[in-house]
Amino acid sequence: MEKRIIIASILSVILILAWGYFMPRPEHTGIAVKKPVSVHSRVAPAEALGRSNMRGKAKKAQAKGLTVKKFAPSKSKKLIAVSKSIKSIKNVSYTGSKIYARFNMPNGAISRLNLLNYSYSEKNLENKVNLANSKNIAQIINFIPSNIKSSVELVNIKKGRDSIKFIYSLGKKIILVKSYKFLNGKYLLTNDISINNLTDKPIVFKGYYILSAALKPASENSDYINFSPVIYINKSSVTPSAIQTTKYKGDISFAGFDSKYFMLSALSPGDTVSVKKNGKIISLIIPKRVLISPKKTTNLSLKVYGGPKKLSLLTPLGHNLNSTLNFGFFGFFSIILLHILEFFYVFVHNYGLAIILLVLAIRIVFYPLTYTGFKSMKQMQKLTPKINELREKYKDNKAELNKKIMELYKESRVNPFGGCLPMLLQIPVFYGLYMTLLISIQLRNAPFVLWIQNLSIQDPYYILPVLMGLTMLISQKMNPVIGDPTQAKLMLVLPVVFTFIFIHFPAGLLLYWTFNNVLTIAQQYIINRKFA
Repeated sequence: MEKRIIIASILSVILILAWGYFMPRPEHTGIAVKKPVSVHSRVAPAEALGRSNMRGKAKKAQAKGLTVKKFAPSKSKKLIAVSKSIKSIKNVSYTGSKIYARFNMPNGAISRLNLLNYSYSEKNLENKVNLANSKNIAQIINFIPSNIKSSVELVNIKKGRDSIKFIYSLGKKIILVKSYKFLNGKYLLTNDISINNLTDKPIVFKGYYILSAALKPASENSDYINFSPVIYINKSSVTPSAIQTTKYKGDISFAGFDSKYFMLSALSPGDTVSVKKNGKIISLIIPKRVLISPKKTTNLSLKVYGGPKKLSLLTPLGHNLNSTLNFGFFGFFSIILLHILEFFYVFVHNYGLAIILLVLAIRIVFYPLTYTGFKSMKQMQKLTPKINELREKYKDNKAELNKKIMELYKESRVNPFGGCLPMLLQIPVFYGLYMTLLISIQLRNAPFVLWIQNLSIQDPYYILPVLMGLTMLISQKMNPVIGDPTQAKLMLVLPVVFTFIFIHFPAGLLLYWTFNNVLTIAQQYIINRKFA
């Protein structure tokens, strides 16, 4: 009976792991979506902003560098005067310690957003991750006026240490300032908008923020992020349709693009977001409407996170960003184990070694349970001859056989569940570690030794899967034979099954499982000698 419980437990673990790895995750639900509404008319001003009288200004920009003219807000005539330095601007960009941003001239949109600490491949560290997921997006982040019929003219640019301002004159009636502020050392930026009404009449100003990315690259290669749009609204996560324009309205914590390792999202964008698809490009439209009194200034702001999905980065930001890290049912254990893994990494600077130390720590903590389970199996092994006699005697009476076996256990003071119960208690921890190693960005492009240069992908030479199977087989052979010999032989097939199931799993997971088997063999050897 114990062997059946062990087999059922192991098969359950196989099913859980295989399901979590091979089956696609379901789309998040939990909100009623309004009827599709067109935002085409809203996007039209973006084209007007880039194609109208600004086009002539862009062609004149030839010289390198960026000269800055002081911006004097006191007099209207000086405000709308075109700076002479505009004619000499060729390009505008920002380079921080973690983010590189390039701006589209003259509409002041971010047209490229690279993560300087992350590359697409461990083989090409110079090719940095582009959060636009495409080289052909004119505006990843931008603010666009939508009800201004007069001309939009770029009059000045101011560049600070971690900020860039684009100053526009809208028909000499409004001064619009787009200010990008970068939090150097972090993956945060803000797009602040200042709207100054120069007229003697109140103005209802309408515009919208736009956040764009490609779901897949134009060419089929490895340099892309498997993005999907995501909106966290009314305390649940929604995956918008990538086919039709859809409008969402409610309590929105964040809206943007999500992948296994990276995300690009607007934080607290407001109560309305529309999602529009144009080819392979998905755009999130965040409308804004403000009333500006005569001779007054009104401000708008949008905060954007563009970076890795690290728990240590997302949790302090709030806005439910850490909900994009799905550690599964035993997520509590996953989070603890992830912190321990990062703790070990601080000392060894190698995530492969950190995994080994983490497994070693887990085995030490669970050694008393392992010892208890092995001791119970040894006691059960001593009863095997008597149990076989009972099976032969009562082979035609299953009810009586089970009764006699339970009486034998009771007389011998042996718990039939003692061998498998410690293993069952360890399943939540081991599954939590499995999820930690499966989705944590820490293992992405992380080298170990020799042929393993990326712990987040499969072993290219299948050495770890074979070692895992061999060590698992040795461990099975060292276990005491209990009960039916046929069931014992069936257990020896499991290492072969596990090898084929895990052959394409990430190397980090296989390293964990293999080293765990090695420690199990060492523990079994020590305990075998004690009970010999």
